[in-house]
Amino acid sequence: MFKSSVIIAAITTILMVGGNCYAQSCRYEKNVIDALTEVPVRVTQPVTIGKLNNNPLYFKAQSVGIRYRFLKMKYYRYEGFSINEQREIAFRLSTNEEIVIQPRINPADTVQGVGETISSLIVYPLTADQYEKLKRFPVTSFKYFGSDGAVEMPIKESRQSKIMEILNCID
Repeated sequence: MFKSSVIIAAITTILMVGGNCYAQSCRYEKNVIDALTEVPVRVTQPVTIGKLNNNPLYFKAQSVGIRYRFLKMKYYRYEGFSINEQREIAFRLSTNEEIVIQPRINPADTVQGVGETISSLIVYPLTADQYEKLKRFPVTSFKYFGSDGAVEMPIKESRQSKIMEILNCID
């Protein structure tokens, strides 16, 4: 009886400490209550899931209240490289299911350099179903549309949980 109580207490402590460690791994650019609307707004710091055109591909997650969730993708446009910002992107999950998300209708935010666009930030609204699946399963590949059509990029195993982690930070 005593041994089982000690084991249960030890397991409970490990789970609580483990859960707290996971929650503390969230890093935010913004984590505030909007003064006007009193709605919580969270934006994670960007994480990289791989490289496009030999430059990092970044994603960050954003929530506005409990209803609106977004993925924001930032990529670099050096040497004429670009992603079709009007087209969808897709994530292949570890379950082999493909989650396709559409960009927000507003134009992408771009950073201009001397004579060229350096980077673009594209916002992708998530439906409740897309959000739930992406935060529960690792992403094994990423598909985008470039000037040569659809390109599917495998994601290294060490980075497959990055999308899942940032989405869990905006709950």
